[in-house]
Parts: sequence; structure tokens; C-alpha cells
Amino acid sequence: MPATAQTRITGGEWRGRLLSTPRQQLLRPTRAMVREALFNILGDEVVGATVVDLFAGAGTVGFEALSRGAGEVVFVDRDDQALAHIRRSAETLQCADRCQVIRSEALRWVRSRPAALAAAGLAFVDAPYRDNTVMDVLTALGEAPPRVVVCEHHRARSLPDRVGGLAVVRRGRYGITDLSVFRPAGMEVGIGE
Repeated sequence: MPATAQTRITGGEWRGRLLSTPRQQLLRPTRAMVREALFNILGDEVVGATVVDLFAGAGTVGFEALSRGAGEVVFVDRDDQALAHIRRSAETLQCADRCQVIRSEALRWVRSRPAALAAAGLAFVDAPYRDNTVMDVLTALGEAPPRVVVCEHHRARSLPDRVGGLAVVRRGRYGITDLSVFRPAGMEVGIGE
């Protein structure tokens, strides 16, 4: 079995382009159906935005955001192999100048970068389904929230309507995957409705 698999970008400038993804049991790239639904929900929120892709893995969500008009993506992951794949994909797509690739635990990075997060348009949280730091990461994001926070999680993990300084404005279910979309509390304007 080859060491890599491929996933396709679903929309924007690079629609249809294939990205290599590491074939690891712990690495689960966001499925095309979920990415397409996510960006349909977000609409123009992503255009020109700085996007923070936490638990970036193969970076498929970040590259999809760039394809759909994001200004810059900050990819944060702790796995060197995943980060190497992100760098190769950025070179292939000729967008390395719009990518920051950071090796760090998501929670540590979020806690250390409140100004960068507050200036971001979107943070995407896609922790491994059994990772128990998701609530801590969301709580930390709520301390200096970007305009929108999206959490991809297993449907069995129920997230509350409020997490720290964040409030849910929309939820969606796509097979075993749920998307919970948050805004800063007090700014609960809907998204994509």
C-alpha cells in the first residue's frame, strides 16, 4: 500500500486539483462532502480572511480555504510528517507565501497567540475524534475569538451551545461528522442562512 492517498479540492481556484495526504491511521482528512458543506455554510466569510487550521493534519481544509479566496492560512499541527505534507502541497499549489506552517500542540498555540486569533477571520478545529482537548481549545479560542470558529467532531460528541466566550450559531450533520459553527458570544449573527 502506498504511503500517501489523495483527496480532491471541491471548489474555488483549484477545484478538482488532487492533494497528497499521508496514509496514517491517526490522520483523517476532512471528507470532500464535509468540506463542501462547510464552505457553502461559510460563503464569503472566507474571502480575504486569515484562516487558522488547528490540528491541521493534511491541511485539506486550509488549502480548500485558500482555493476559495482566503488571504492566508496558518496550519498548526504537532506531527512532523503531516507538516511536511502541508509544505509539499503548498509548493505544488504555488501558495507557500500564503501559508504559515507551525509545529505545536493546538492548545498551547491558541493560548500563546490571542492577538493573532482575534485578528483572524476563521479558526477551524478538527481534533482527532478521541482527543479530549477539544473543549479546552474551544474555551481558549473564546478568550480572543476570531469572527467564526468551526469545530468538526464526531456526532457522538455533543458540544454545548456556549463554550467560554463562544456561542453556537449553526450546526450540521454529515454522516458521522458534525460541524458546530460558533461566533463570539453577543455577536450570534447566523451564518449561511
